[in-house]
Amino acid sequence: MTKTLLDEMRTQAERLGFSLPDELLTEIAESTQSDSDSDFEATVSSGTDRGHVADDAENALLAVYDEPRVHTDSGILAGVTVAVKDNIAVADLEMTCGSAAYALVPSFDAPAVSRLLDEGATLVGKANMEPFAMGPTGEFSDFGHVTNPLDPDRVAGGSSSGSAAAVAAGTVDVALGTDTGGSIRIPAACCGVVGVKPSHRLVPRYGFVDFAPSLDTIGPISTDVQTGAKALATMAGPDPRDPTAANRPMDPDAVDETLDSPEGLTVGVPDTPFDRSDERVADAVREVVDRLEDLGITVEPVELDLGETEFAYLSIGSAEFSWLLAGNGVVRGQGTGYSEELRDAFERARNEGLGEHVARRILPPAFLDATTGGAVYASARREGIAFGERLATVFEQVDAIVTPTLRSLPPGLGETTTRDDFIPLLGNTAPFNIAGTPAVSVPVTTLDGHPVSAQAIAPQFEDSRALQVARSLERVAD
Repeated sequence: MTKTLLDEMRTQAERLGFSLPDELLTEIAESTQSDSDSDFEATVSSGTDRGHVADDAENALLAVYDEPRVHTDSGILAGVTVAVKDNIAVADLEMTCGSAAYALVPSFDAPAVSRLLDEGATLVGKANMEPFAMGPTGEFSDFGHVTNPLDPDRVAGGSSSGSAAAVAAGTVDVALGTDTGGSIRIPAACCGVVGVKPSHRLVPRYGFVDFAPSLDTIGPISTDVQTGAKALATMAGPDPRDPTAANRPMDPDAVDETLDSPEGLTVGVPDTPFDRSDERVADAVREVVDRLEDLGITVEPVELDLGETEFAYLSIGSAEFSWLLAGNGVVRGQGTGYSEELRDAFERARNEGLGEHVARRILPPAFLDATTGGAVYASARREGIAFGERLATVFEQVDAIVTPTLRSLPPGLGETTTRDDFIPLLGNTAPFNIAGTPAVSVPVTTLDGHPVSAQAIAPQFEDSRALQVARSLERVAD
């Protein structure tokens, strides 16, 4: 590698607050060239810490309340226990984003959290996660990897690893996750539970630490579709503190009433997501999808070329986070990092250094973005726009589509080490973050004792339809 290339990588590392040895910078720079071819102590506590460290067997939870919080004993979520991914603000519990460099005790609840409490939910505490939501496996939290309750030798999935594991273990009924490229659906599929990624902007994101503002969503992981639907409908709707939130409220009762009435819907089975999946996984999902006809649903094949959207996602997501990092959690004109508590914590974390795991994810696209004048990001966006147009054409033919959630069975611990290794996990999920559509993952069968999930996708803001198809998959599942 040339000295000029190393100097440029060092410049980008310093710009983003990384202090790394030349040996690691050289390794990252060399991987970037290949890609182009194809404990800290908290110093700020805004709230009053009312929690303690959890000790669950899966390491799924981090800080939990000394006494679970309940605002009311009435509402559609009365008696439902909830955990919240640790990049979403919860008053008076330490928030870490899965990173030892980031720590504060917020003085407020994110609107997604307060709305659950207002409907009677019992708030238990915070869920473990990959540092700054980076990673699809759940192995890299600074507070220890999350164990998959179904098989400790398989990954729990990420980045909402603790949320899915806590639900799968029965520790809570619902857990909030965030999904930028599959971070709700991937761990839900690995742990055999339901994962709901809403339409982009449906749920307000104030009080959430962004990863990539144009892709980020907040949604529930739950034991069943009905519970997830109630939680999502409770959280949906605008909030003045999130200028990007859509004015699309949902009526929980109306959503619940339509879940078991799918008659007359037409569901498409798109070719590329199945063709790129492991043959056994694809066949298993097809078999379950065919049973939807028993419920009065028409099932038909459709053409949908994913193109290179999985690689476009990697460029878009990481580039946007690099801009957030340079701006201490704020992207001018978008994002939700306007809370001074969260912005200050982000700045402190950046000054302390975010660690090698984040560096490996962020430096390659940041380097390419800077050295190409944004051309790589623009190219990725064009790829995403083209995919969105193809998807819109499909939705002119069918009401929803169904694909395998993961392209393979959940991988073993330590098997996912490169960017290319991410593709079997996020290849079928990330395209729908780029498109902004709702996607609901449901476990439908097993192979060799491991869960296999399907995801139901509907047009943007047709979240009730995606939930309706997901509920139908749940009804015909093995």
